Amino acid sequence: METGVTTWNMNLLDIGAMYPFPGSEMIMAIIGIASWIIWHIIQMRAENKKLAKEEINFSDKAKLLSAMKVSNAETLNEALKSHEEGIKG
Repeated sequence: METGVTTWNMNLLDIGAMYPFPGSEMIMAIIGIASWIIWHIIQMRAENKKLAKEEINFSDKAKLLSAMKVSNAETLNEALKSHEEGIKG
Protein backbone atom coordinates (compact mmCIF):
# COMPACT_ATOMS: atom_id res chain seq x y z
CA MET A 1 0.00 0.00 0.00
CA GLU A 2 1.42 3.32 -1.02
CA THR A 3 0.71 6.73 0.50
CA GLY A 4 1.57 8.74 -2.58
CA VAL A 5 3.89 10.98 -0.55
CA THR A 6 7.31 11.34 -2.18
CA THR A 7 8.75 13.83 0.29
CA TRP A 8 7.90 14.90 3.81
CA ASN A 9 9.37 18.36 3.23
CA MET A 10 5.97 20.06 2.80
CA ASN A 11 2.98 21.29 4.78
CA LEU A 12 1.46 18.12 6.24
CA LEU A 13 -2.00 19.73 6.46
CA ASP A 14 -2.14 19.68 2.66
CA ILE A 15 -1.70 15.90 2.57
CA GLY A 16 -4.80 14.95 4.56
CA ALA A 17 -5.43 11.87 6.61
CA MET A 18 -2.93 9.02 6.36
CA TYR A 19 -5.31 6.35 7.68
CA PRO A 20 -8.57 4.83 6.47
CA PHE A 21 -12.01 6.16 7.42
CA PRO A 22 -11.03 9.63 8.67
CA GLY A 23 -13.81 11.32 10.61
CA SER A 24 -15.34 8.09 11.87
CA GLU A 25 -13.38 7.97 15.13
CA MET A 26 -16.32 9.02 17.31
CA ILE A 27 -18.67 6.47 15.76
CA MET A 28 -16.08 3.71 16.17
CA ALA A 29 -15.48 4.73 19.79
CA ILE A 30 -19.23 4.66 20.53
CA ILE A 31 -19.57 1.25 18.88
CA GLY A 32 -16.58 -0.06 20.85
CA ILE A 33 -17.85 1.24 24.20
CA ALA A 34 -21.40 -0.01 23.51
CA SER A 35 -20.18 -3.50 22.60
CA TRP A 36 -17.97 -3.56 25.72
CA ILE A 37 -20.97 -2.70 27.92
CA ILE A 38 -23.21 -5.24 26.16
CA TRP A 39 -20.53 -7.92 26.62
CA HIS A 40 -20.41 -7.16 30.34
CA ILE A 41 -24.20 -7.42 30.63
CA ILE A 42 -24.23 -10.78 28.82
CA GLN A 43 -21.33 -12.02 30.95
CA MET A 44 -23.04 -10.96 34.21
CA ARG A 45 -26.26 -12.75 33.24
CA ALA A 46 -24.39 -15.95 32.38
CA GLU A 47 -22.42 -15.86 35.62
CA ASN A 48 -25.55 -15.16 37.67
CA LYS A 49 -27.26 -18.22 36.14
CA LYS A 50 -24.25 -20.37 36.97
CA LEU A 51 -24.03 -19.02 40.52
CA ALA A 52 -27.76 -19.61 41.08
CA LYS A 53 -27.37 -23.23 39.98
CA GLU A 54 -24.36 -23.72 42.27
CA GLU A 55 -26.24 -22.07 45.15
CA ILE A 56 -29.07 -24.57 44.71
CA ASN A 57 -26.58 -27.47 44.69
CA PHE A 58 -24.77 -26.27 47.79
CA SER A 59 -27.90 -25.33 49.75
CA ASP A 60 -29.17 -28.91 50.07
CA LYS A 61 -27.07 -30.31 52.96
CA ALA A 62 -28.24 -33.91 52.53
CA LYS A 63 -27.40 -33.92 48.83
CA LEU A 64 -24.02 -32.34 49.55
CA LEU A 65 -23.12 -34.89 52.23
CA SER A 66 -24.20 -37.86 50.11
CA ALA A 67 -22.17 -36.55 47.17
CA MET A 68 -19.11 -36.20 49.37
CA LYS A 69 -19.52 -39.76 50.71
CA VAL A 70 -20.05 -41.37 47.29
CA SER A 71 -17.15 -39.61 45.58
CA ASN A 72 -13.48 -39.48 46.40
CA ALA A 73 -13.28 -36.09 44.71
CA GLU A 74 -10.82 -33.48 45.86
CA THR A 75 -13.29 -30.61 45.64
CA LEU A 76 -16.97 -30.17 46.37
CA ASN A 77 -17.69 -29.30 42.73
CA GLU A 78 -16.24 -32.62 41.59
CA ALA A 79 -18.24 -34.42 44.24
CA LEU A 80 -21.48 -32.76 43.16
CA LYS A 81 -20.81 -33.44 39.49
CA SER A 82 -20.19 -37.15 40.11
CA HIS A 83 -23.29 -37.29 42.31
CA GLU A 84 -25.45 -35.65 39.63
CA GLU A 85 -24.06 -38.01 36.98
CA GLY A 86 -24.93 -40.97 39.22
CA ILE A 87 -28.50 -39.72 39.54
CA LYS A 88 -28.91 -39.14 35.79
CA GLY A 89 -27.20 -42.39 34.71
